[in-house]
Amino acid sequence: MNSYESLRERIRMVRRRWRTQILIKGVSLFLASSISLLVLSVWGADLFGFKPGALWAMRLLTGGAVVFVAVRFLYLPLRRRVSDVQVAQYVEERYPKLEDRLVTAMEFGRGDRISAGMLDLLIKDALDKTNRLDFSVFVNRKRIATHGSLAAGALLVLLVLLSWGPSFFPYGFQKLYIRWSQASSNEPLMVLVTPGNTELAKGTDQQIRAQLVGFDSPEVKLFTQPESATVWTPLPMEPETRGSGFLYLLVDMQSSLRYYVESRGVRSPPFTIKVVDVPKVERIQLTYRFPSYTGMSPETVEDGGDISALKGTRVDFNIHLNQPARSARLLFDNQSTLALAPAGDKAFSGTLDLRRSGSYVVQLVNADARQYPASSEYQIEALEDVPPKVTITKPLRDLRATNVEEVFAEVKAEDDIGVAKVEIRYAVNGGAEKPIRLFDGKSASQPNVLSGHTFFLEEFNLQPGDVISYYGKAVDNNNVTGPGSSSSDIYFIEIRPFEQKYTQTQAAPGPGGGGEAEESLSRQQKEIISATFKLIREKDKMDSKEYADDLKSLALVQGRLQAQAQGLIDRMQRRGALDVSSLFAKLVDYLKAAVVEMEQAALRLGEQKPSEALPPEQKSLQQLMRGESLFREIQISLGTQGSGGSQANAEDLADLFELELNKLKNQYETIQRGEQQARDQHLDEALQRLKELAQRQQQLNERNRMLGQRGSSSASAGGGGQSQQELIEEAERLQRQLQRLSRERSSPELNRVSSQLQQAIQEMKKSLDKSQQGSSQEATAQGIRALQQLEDARRALARSQDAGLNQGLERAAEESKQLLEQQKQIQEALDRLSQEKQHAGTPEFQKRREDLSERKAVQADRLKNLGGQIEDLSKRARKTQRETSSKLSEAAGTIRDKKLPERILQSNQLMEAGYYDFIKAREDFIRGGLEELNKQLEAARNSLGQTGEGKLEERVSKTRQLAEGLESMQQRLRTMQKGQGKQGNTPGQQQASQGGQKGQQQGETPNQSGQRGAQQGQQGQGQQGKQQGNAQGGEGQQTQNQPNPQGGWIGPYGGEDSRQLRRELQQRLGDAQELRRLFDRNSTQGQNLDQVIESLRRMEIARDYSDPEEAARLKQSIDLLRQVELDLGRDLARLLQKDKYFYSDDNEAPSSYKRLVEEYYKSLAKGKP
Repeated sequence: MNSYESLRERIRMVRRRWRTQILIKGVSLFLASSISLLVLSVWGADLFGFKPGALWAMRLLTGGAVVFVAVRFLYLPLRRRVSDVQVAQYVEERYPKLEDRLVTAMEFGRGDRISAGMLDLLIKDALDKTNRLDFSVFVNRKRIATHGSLAAGALLVLLVLLSWGPSFFPYGFQKLYIRWSQASSNEPLMVLVTPGNTELAKGTDQQIRAQLVGFDSPEVKLFTQPESATVWTPLPMEPETRGSGFLYLLVDMQSSLRYYVESRGVRSPPFTIKVVDVPKVERIQLTYRFPSYTGMSPETVEDGGDISALKGTRVDFNIHLNQPARSARLLFDNQSTLALAPAGDKAFSGTLDLRRSGSYVVQLVNADARQYPASSEYQIEALEDVPPKVTITKPLRDLRATNVEEVFAEVKAEDDIGVAKVEIRYAVNGGAEKPIRLFDGKSASQPNVLSGHTFFLEEFNLQPGDVISYYGKAVDNNNVTGPGSSSSDIYFIEIRPFEQKYTQTQAAPGPGGGGEAEESLSRQQKEIISATFKLIREKDKMDSKEYADDLKSLALVQGRLQAQAQGLIDRMQRRGALDVSSLFAKLVDYLKAAVVEMEQAALRLGEQKPSEALPPEQKSLQQLMRGESLFREIQISLGTQGSGGSQANAEDLADLFELELNKLKNQYETIQRGEQQARDQHLDEALQRLKELAQRQQQLNERNRMLGQRGSSSASAGGGGQSQQELIEEAERLQRQLQRLSRERSSPELNRVSSQLQQAIQEMKKSLDKSQQGSSQEATAQGIRALQQLEDARRALARSQDAGLNQGLERAAEESKQLLEQQKQIQEALDRLSQEKQHAGTPEFQKRREDLSERKAVQADRLKNLGGQIEDLSKRARKTQRETSSKLSEAAGTIRDKKLPERILQSNQLMEAGYYDFIKAREDFIRGGLEELNKQLEAARNSLGQTGEGKLEERVSKTRQLAEGLESMQQRLRTMQKGQGKQGNTPGQQQASQGGQKGQQQGETPNQSGQRGAQQGQQGQGQQGKQQGNAQGGEGQQTQNQPNPQGGWIGPYGGEDSRQLRRELQQRLGDAQELRRLFDRNSTQGQNLDQVIESLRRMEIARDYSDPEEAARLKQSIDLLRQVELDLGRDLARLLQKDKYFYSDDNEAPSSYKRLVEEYYKSLAKGKP
């Protein structure tokens, strides 16, 4: 190929790219315009009712417009011819530096107007210049992408309209452009009706269903005409709960009739329902035989039909007819059948193993061998056995304890059928997980189990910085679909230095001030562990994409925390931490070990292996906590030895470490505050929606009650079914939102609210089914139960918000105290700088001033964040706690009006300028403002009170919890009588030895072990003496076994079981004493609690659980607590009656609903807190 042809090939390439862009643009505009014309034509045809003339007119108009668009955007642009010279000019416009070389070469390339030598030079010069050009610029990728997106969007719009658009669009599109041969059809719009012409037994129900074809309408009417009448009666039909049709239920058909359906002037053909006097179902008796694991006795429903029971239940049918029939069977919605056996002249029987949900109808064969439906369609609901719910009720938070303390943990498990097993599982420093059995219900499961376990930390051989993670696990006794299990959230016991409680308060304050800042890294790591644990637990309940996205986000969070920790290490190393002190070198080693484990955890999370990520996450937490514990020791050491001299570098490093942690804390709390604001807003909206749902359900209940009193025979009378369905859908959306919030916040309270709302939804659905079947009274009964659950959910959510407000106030008050303490230390540091200002030019002085300036900047950020938190709390308290809200507004105003953050930053400017004398007055003003802020927050905390309803609910909840705890103790005593718990080495005993081994594996030095052993020796000997005394007492009582008045035997036992019981009894006694303080001295409930406290004290003193008298005391205490709970429930019911949720006035409820209302109030005393 010569030079001229090479040049022409480049011109042709530019031309092809230009024409490709023209083609893409034309196709996109053609598609967008054509699809718009198609949509408009379908809409226009619908306006004219899809009449044949309108169809042909729209086709002609649309066809002509499409041809015009094709010519305008495709044919004419592509028909245009562009010469090589024009393309060259196009290139020259883009690259002016060619200076017409390319245009000249193309003009003279084939002519004889210049010499061949000159032409060859001209072409080579142009080719050389074009070799340096980027011809890809002639493809406007952005414009091509825009046109492509336009075309794809137009096609997507058409697809959405055809698949999910209004019903007239797919119908009209088919009529206009697909079914040409039917364009002249006389019925372009139609109403399809089922069952059409039919026969049915006299006295049965018949449901009419109408489907609109080719159009939509909110109003559809059924017209009926009895065979002996001449007038057509209109009846409004209701939309299907799930579907696009309309329904009407004709109840108790006694005579034949004709009917048709009409909407928007479109009428179906007339049909006939012929009522014949043939055998029909008169009554259905259902006997439920529940699975054996439920322990429930068979239950018989005399006048039944709908079936609702657990999967695995055997349902016996006994179907009574009004006349004899040849045979009978059940026809299910999936077209399967169940043959029924004769059980007399006019009865048939059969048994169904309940495995799935659906519906059924009874079919009969009469003497004429004709098969027909002889009953209404009944619903079948196969209920899943929901796994138990388990929570850690005490301490309900992470704890910091010394390695010689005793930590009591309490696990609560609830199941609607029965809890088979409860365990508490723990791991030391991310090691192997170990279970401790708290309850074993193989012989007798219980619906509620509240059991405790005490961690005797001195037996674990732990050192400061070690951590124990634990959670509760419960398993039910489902042997049909398999045992269901669930776990609580995970909690942590952090080991703090034994001396910290005593020495730090006596020592001089070290640099920095301590506080929560040192825990910023470990707190974030704990949240990562909790989130990972939660994802493992909730995996089966989450969408796969949501699960993968959450893991990806968690991996990013772990990686970010790793980078922050590595940045802290780098800064300390640059400041020479390894050379200052061996303690700082050890601190850096802890952080490095944490970073290594974080890296492994982030890698496993990224690989979507959360179970494998959990151990390195916990080991990282251990290293972080050891580092933070060591830093506290460093602070105490520096505070005790004073400042200056050889301690200067160490103090600077301590300041640096705390400063970096404070920065991380500020960043973390800023993010947390934004998330908290969003969550609070969602909770406020949820609470308001719950109130609205309750009000709307109340209105529906009143409507159903009025229908029942009028004795309406139609399920569709009044049109309330659609309202109930809309209410159900709204409640389901709210329930999904609460589930998501519960997962995000790890909130047992929100999980409980979500469960109560789910129960309300089930009751609503039952109410809707009864309403559609024409049973207004039963619909009202289910509606009242739904309203009860809605109200329970509302109160529980309100309590959750109040608890969150209290916790937020405590955090704000604690942060304010830390800021005040930090201000005092900053002033001391400023005084030292002022005294040494003659050395202002030295590098050491400059470095100390810069560090102090940075600390003050961080302090200003913390104070600014605190002001925002206080304002948020004030807004949250405004609705229910106006006095508290007002005091919080005053506290926020102190920060804002005194401009404390701004003054702190201004002090930095003065310090940099060397005006130390002016700074002192400003710092005193800042300190005074912080002291005022502390007082205002304390006043706000004191003003935070409960409503009368809240106080009663708190008493009911605590009384119930104490009773359940004592009942669980009673059950364990009975179980231990039968030999469970006496076998060799109990799990609790294994805990001690395994914990000790684990503590040694985590790198404890012999010196550390010896020091702790010296500190614990005296206490260990005391406990050993107690155990020996108890053992001797047990031997002396072995011959004193006596029968228990409540059944079984209570024999002597000791060891770990006895120690755990003794510790739990002390805890229950403390709970009873705390509960007693909530009651008046002379109240009946208070006197009953006094008796409970006295009985528990005697049991604690006696420590002889084999004595029948002690067992009787325990039973008496439980009975007294249940009586207190019942009394409180009645008081609460009377208080709640003022809410007027059931009726619009204070009149007595109608007699037919008295029992339901009484059951509602009783449930308030027995319901879940």
